[in-house]
Amino acid sequence: MIGLELVSDREKRTPLPADRVGKMWEDMKDMGLLVGKGGLYGTTLRIKPPMCITKEDTDFAIDVMRKAFQNSCQ
Repeated sequence: MIGLELVSDREKRTPLPADRVGKMWEDMKDMGLLVGKGGLYGTTLRIKPPMCITKEDTDFAIDVMRKAFQNSCQ
């Protein structure tokens, strides 16, 4: 499992607001990428790729995450 903690300030490690993370999480789900959500503040994405993951799968996941992150900034 890979944990990706989303913060608004790298220095202070301030968690991103939970509603913003929720919007990103929903966008990823709508685009076909299923990831978990957890952590103390609900701002950590839980990524559990299968053992048989391909480069195409990885590229797809990265593209979807990038688009969801961009959408949350608008």
